[in-house]
Amino acid sequence: MTTGTEEQSKTGAFTRTGTVIAVCYSEDLINHVGKSQHDEARITTLGIKGDKHYGETRYSSSMKATVPNARPITVVGVEATREACGELKIPAIPPGGLGENVLTDGVGNLSELGPDDEIRFYSPGSTEPAVVLLIGGQNDPCSNLRIYHPKIIKALYGKRGVLCTVLKEGTVRVGDRVETVHKV
Repeated sequence: MTTGTEEQSKTGAFTRTGTVIAVCYSEDLINHVGKSQHDEARITTLGIKGDKHYGETRYSSSMKATVPNARPITVVGVEATREACGELKIPAIPPGGLGENVLTDGVGNLSELGPDDEIRFYSPGSTEPAVVLLIGGQNDPCSNLRIYHPKIIKALYGKRGVLCTVLKEGTVRVGDRVETVHKV
């Protein structure tokens, strides 16, 4: 898929468009990191019901405490996994394999996105987004990813996707159009 980039003159924001290629969630993580694929998911302010990361709070292993859940949805660009797997000469990481809720194609590895940027999802034929996510920051690779390769953490650093909160609830489906909005 080709990536469309354009500048929106009124806001100064750059957008890229692509496609949702996987929607993933699981109550329990596969190999301590992965999630199962589904055709669609209802995205709420608490995340996806039935997902390990759903809820008002989450346990932070680094803080060893329960904290407010300011990251219920994770989005990954497949370009990041393709690049890392090619660099390390390993098989492709399966959809959901990084613990993402949404896997996209065509919007790049998401490394240029940061706090206050947005990701919008559009149902086919719609001009209004079905779901809008607010990016809180990059998702640092965790040690559990070493199941793929000892050097995968370094290969994915800054490209493991983004952690998001939900500005607009709705349903995201495989095949939906995705738009990233990078505010400059």
